[in-house]
Amino acid sequence: MSTYRLTAIAQTLNPKLMGAGFMLLWAMSFCMAMAFAKTLSPDIDSVVVLFMRCFFGLLFFSPFLLRTGLKGFVTSRPLLQFTRVLFVGAAMGCTYYAYRHLPLALATSIGMTGPLFTTILSMAVLRDSVSLSKWGLILFGYFGVIVMVRPHEVPISLGVWVELLGNLFVAMALITTKVLSRTESTLTIMFYGTTITTFIVGILAISVWETPVLFDLITLMAVGGFGVLSQYSYVTALKYANPSYLAPFEYTRLCFAIPLGFLFFEEIPTWWTLLGSLMIVAATYGLTRLELMNDHFSKSRIG
Repeated sequence: MSTYRLTAIAQTLNPKLMGAGFMLLWAMSFCMAMAFAKTLSPDIDSVVVLFMRCFFGLLFFSPFLLRTGLKGFVTSRPLLQFTRVLFVGAAMGCTYYAYRHLPLALATSIGMTGPLFTTILSMAVLRDSVSLSKWGLILFGYFGVIVMVRPHEVPISLGVWVELLGNLFVAMALITTKVLSRTESTLTIMFYGTTITTFIVGILAISVWETPVLFDLITLMAVGGFGVLSQYSYVTALKYANPSYLAPFEYTRLCFAIPLGFLFFEEIPTWWTLLGSLMIVAATYGLTRLELMNDHFSKSRIG
C-alpha cells in the first residue's frame, strides 16, 4: 500500500487506530513467519536460517525500492540507521533461535515480556508519559501471559534466556525506529535494515553454510515474505503511535500463535491458555479505548 493511500486513510481514522491495525497485521505475519521457521529441518544452522530469511526478504522488498528510486536510499542519520541494524540483527538472531528450540505457544508467551522493556525505554528515552491506568492495563495483559505460561511449570532452558535477551534488543530497535520515523520514510528505514543485516549475516553464514533442500528453501521463502510484511507493519505502526501505546498489542501474538500451534504442530490449548488469551484481548481493547477517550477529551478541551 502506498504512503499516499495510507495518508488518505489516516485522515479519516484516528492515527492510533491505524497504529493498532498495523500492529495486528504485524502480529499475524510475525506468527506465520515463526510457524514456518519451526517446520525447517533442525540440521539447518540458525545463522543460515537468519541469512536466508534476510535474503528472501530483500528479494520481496526490492520491487518497492525500484518504485521509490534514489530517494529510498537517502538518509540524514546513517549512524542511527546502523545502530538500529545492530539491534534488529541481534533481536532476529535471538528470536529465531528461541522459536526453533521452544514450543510455539511457550516462545510466544515469553516474548510477551517485550512490552515491559519497550514501555520503560520509551519513558526513559522518548519521555513518553504513561498513566497509572495504562500501566494497569499493561500489567493486566502481562498477568494474562503468566496465567498461560504458569512459570512453576516452565523449564528454564537456554532458549528461554536467549529470548529474554532478544526482547531487550527488540525494545532497543523499536526506540531507534521511532526516532528514525520522525525524519525517515518507512522504505528508507527498511532498506538499510534489510540490506545491511543481509550483508553482515551473510558473512557469518559462510563458515556454517549448507545448502538447504528444496522443501526448506520454499519454507525459507515464506519466512522471508512474512518477515518483510511484519517489519513493514511495525515500522508503519510507529509512524502513527508511540511505542508505549503500541507495546501491549504485542500480546495479540498469542491469539494467532494458539491456532497456528494447533494447526501446524497439534498443540492443543489448555483452559489456562484460553483464559490468558481472553485477558490479553481485554487488556489491548481497554488500552485502545483509554487512548481514544484521552484523545477525545484533549480535543474537547482545545475546542
